[in-house]
Amino acid sequence: MKANKKQWIYTGPKSISAIPSNYKSEIQEYFQPIVDEFKRKCIRKNPNKEFNYLIDIYTKWNKNCFYVCEKYKSERPNRLEDEFEVKLIRLKYLEKNSFELSYFRHTNQWFTIPPIGMNLKDCKEMILSNPILQPSG
Repeated sequence: MKANKKQWIYTGPKSISAIPSNYKSEIQEYFQPIVDEFKRKCIRKNPNKEFNYLIDIYTKWNKNCFYVCEKYKSERPNRLEDEFEVKLIRLKYLEKNSFELSYFRHTNQWFTIPPIGMNLKDCKEMILSNPILQPSG
């Protein structure tokens, strides 16, 4: 019979679950110019409809995480869905003006970009300077 081996693992800093709603809207407004720029650069007026194509870029909150998402449309005859969402960037709220910035990898896992505990300005600069954090369109 196998014995259950228990061990401690590091799970990262604890996040605060209650985020003030006015702070949520402040963060959305802060990142809206970036989203508008991504839309302008990546959404094509006449996309190739043989493949999935980008139709929208937007932000949303889920619990204590702020996401930048892409919405794609498919018109292929063997499609599973007409439209689907891909989460591109995640800012996990840790405390006032402290976030964990992550991006969604092709392995279906979030990859956290160090350092943990960046402020909004640092997150914005990282998103604008790193092509991995930008939509491919």
